Amino acid sequence: MKMNKKFTSIYGYLAMTSGILWLGAYLSKILITYRMFEEREPVIKNIINDSNLSVLMEMILPVFTLASISYIIMIISFTLYLTFSSIKLKENGWLFIIAVIIYITLPFEILLLVEDYNLIILILNQNFGYRDIINLLTDGLMKLGSFPIILIISYISIPYFLVFKPFTLIKNNEN
Repeated sequence: MKMNKKFTSIYGYLAMTSGILWLGAYLSKILITYRMFEEREPVIKNIINDSNLSVLMEMILPVFTLASISYIIMIISFTLYLTFSSIKLKENGWLFIIAVIIYITLPFEILLLVEDYNLIILILNQNFGYRDIINLLTDGLMKLGSFPIILIISYISIPYFLVFKPFTLIKNNEN
């Protein structure tokens, strides 16, 4: 039992740490990507051209890589935490809400991860054209619309649930 509690704590710590890293990298990725385009339309800014795009992509590659890897680690460690934890979702509504936020957004985030993976591979191979990168970035922005904003707001609410633990069922001892 003591060993199980230790592993559960490690999984919880990994889930929280990788979640924090992912959220920071995700915010950076979104801000960088949105700043590359014009304000009202999905057209790349004039200052970005074929000659400086490769340098720009190499600079933002770590952000895309960190966001992808930390999200995968967060999902795996949170799932293991829920599996091995003795905390019951029925009695702890706060954990249930966190699980709902994470698992409902998972399929949409997987779509974005595939786009990011294609972009990362293209940048690492260094044989990409201007149009290839622009098409991948535009597809990533246009595919899910305002989903990144909803995702960020949802994940920012998670610390509230972790700190205040609302919707916890209090059992009365009737002895």
